[in-house]
Amino acid sequence: MSRFALFCLAMLPLLTACQLARMQVSRDLADVQPYEVDRASWRKPNDPLSFGSWRTTRIRVGWGEFRSTPVPVGKSALDFQRFRQAYRLDVVASDGVISAECVERAEAVGYKDWSLDSGALQGIPPLRCSYFGAAEGELELLEMPTLVGSQEGNIDFGVTHWHVQSVHRIEGGRGPGDIVGYEILREQEVVAAVQLINDWRVWMSPDLTTLEQDRIASAVMALLVYESPQDKIESISERERDESMKE
Repeated sequence: MSRFALFCLAMLPLLTACQLARMQVSRDLADVQPYEVDRASWRKPNDPLSFGSWRTTRIRVGWGEFRSTPVPVGKSALDFQRFRQAYRLDVVASDGVISAECVERAEAVGYKDWSLDSGALQGIPPLRCSYFGAAEGELELLEMPTLVGSQEGNIDFGVTHWHVQSVHRIEGGRGPGDIVGYEILREQEVVAAVQLINDWRVWMSPDLTTLEQDRIASAVMALLVYESPQDKIESISERERDESMKE
């Protein structure tokens, strides 16, 4: 046996152990070939996205608005925090351009190094999108206060309705233990999915009509741009605590 072959055999366990984690796809889509999402290696918020025959012609992400209102409690204080950020995107579909105006929102109550997701308890949607142009519709995500880190909601385009839910299932390696993608369901059947870790990928059921695929593609594009506003609140709060400790 050659030295090269021996080297390959020796490296095989390490290569297997280092493979990238990926989202575990529903059995409903097991035979569907996914689309790779074309994006920049170091993607900026406004950079274009595309997969399959769908592409964005514009993504415009606005400035994040963070507000902090301390309320004294004894020698310390409760910090009532709010975050809001809007973005717009245009998606080229088979029958024209579908545009979306989306808003990310979150609220939290901070106390020292502890934080409560008060937005989830109030039913504030962390993401809501309104669609217009070639198709009119709405997407809404809600935090599930009984399941930490889980989200679900609805996608509505006229008489067509789908359910969307977060996915935490991992295979092929170790994942972050958080949301790794989303599934879109019609009744109990998963008809589309998007992976948001490592290589972004999108699955579409071949049973969907062309127009249904266009509408789901526009929803998926919004999910690709979306970043958890609750995570942004926690990041800002942590940065402010670090800066105050340096003073």
